[in-house]
Amino acid sequence: MTSIVGKDIATGSFARTFADIELDDESVVNEQIKFLGEQLGKIANALKQFTKNKTPHLYEEVMPMEVKGFDDDFLCSVFDYLVGRESEAKAFLAKSMKHRKIWLQKFSQG
Repeated sequence: MTSIVGKDIATGSFARTFADIELDDESVVNEQIKFLGEQLGKIANALKQFTKNKTPHLYEEVMPMEVKGFDDDFLCSVFDYLVGRESEAKAFLAKSMKHRKIWLQKFSQG
């Protein structure tokens, strides 16, 4: 993992400040630019995976709760609510069926 704070770079057990880089050596500067580009690419890829559209998966997890005592209209409202609240949707998906049902009962009460 790479951390960039101000003009400092830390990578695992290796840390270097830009003040330590010989700016006269063009190959070192190019190496650092390439390194930073690769790290930014990794970060961008991780963010893409993190924000990947999970909406269809959420729908598939919410709607089967109908057979567990909740009607279709109510579950559609729950789905719409969770789509707009990513952190609550993640928590809902992480819960067991028992805890999802408890959450749905509380949600239905207001």
